[in-house]
Amino acid sequence: MMPQLIYEKFVKGYTEKQWGVPAKTLSANLAKRFDIREDDEPRLMRHKFQGLPERGYADFMKALMQDVPVLLNCDFLKHQSEMQAKQTLIYTGPIDEYFGFSLGRLKYRGQQRQHEYLRDTDWAQPCVQVNNPNPASGRHIRTFEWKHMMPPEQAQKIRGTVVTREITVTPTDPNDYEYPFPDQTNAKLYDAYAERARGIPNLMICGRLGEYRYYDMDQAIARAQVLAQRLVETQAQPDNGVRLNFME
Repeated sequence: MMPQLIYEKFVKGYTEKQWGVPAKTLSANLAKRFDIREDDEPRLMRHKFQGLPERGYADFMKALMQDVPVLLNCDFLKHQSEMQAKQTLIYTGPIDEYFGFSLGRLKYRGQQRQHEYLRDTDWAQPCVQVNNPNPASGRHIRTFEWKHMMPPEQAQKIRGTVVTREITVTPTDPNDYEYPFPDQTNAKLYDAYAERARGIPNLMICGRLGEYRYYDMDQAIARAQVLAQRLVETQAQPDNGVRLNFME
C-alpha cells in the first residue's frame, strides 16, 4: 500500500502506541483504515457532508432521548432482574460484561486525555488534529485544537486556545473501554460470546462495545438507524408467538 519508509515514519509508531503491542501481531484489516492518495485532498475522509452537532454530541443525545424515560447512575447489570423488557432488550455495553466475563475478558484500549489552556496563544497547530507517530517524542498519539472546529467568527472572539493530548492505555474498568482490540484471539472470543447471545430471544446487543467493532461516529449513527428500522419492522409483524433474535 505504501513505501516502507512512509509506513515506518507515519504508521508503525502510531499503531504500536495506539495498541501497545508490535504492529505485526495485529489484524491486517487495520490497513483498511488507511487511504493512499495521489492528490492534495487535506481531509481525512472524503465524505461530501462533514461536521459536528452544533451544540455537541451531549445535546444531540439529549434531544434524541427527550421523550424517553432515562435512569442515570444505575448499573443495569446489577439491577437486571428489576428491569424486564416488554418486547426487546437493547444492550450497548461490553458483550463480555453482559455475560459476567464467563468465557474470559475481551481486550480493549481506552484513552487518557490531557487538556491544556494556552492563554496567550491564538493558534497552536495548523489544523484540528495532528498525529504524533514517533514513539521518541512522547506517549500521546495525537493532539486536538478545538478552535479549528468553531465558526471563524466565533473562534476570533476567544482569547487563547485549548489543546487536548490523547494517550492510549489498557483500562480495567468497563466504563473506560473505547477500542475493541484487533487481533485473532479476541475476534474468536467475541464470536463465542455472540453465539451465546444468539441463543437468547428478544435480545439486541449492539454498538462499538456490544458488537466489538470499531465504528466512527457516522458509522455508529448509521448502524443504529439500520437496527432501529429492523426492530420497528419486526415488531410491526403479527404476533405469532415466535421470539426473535437480533444478533447477526
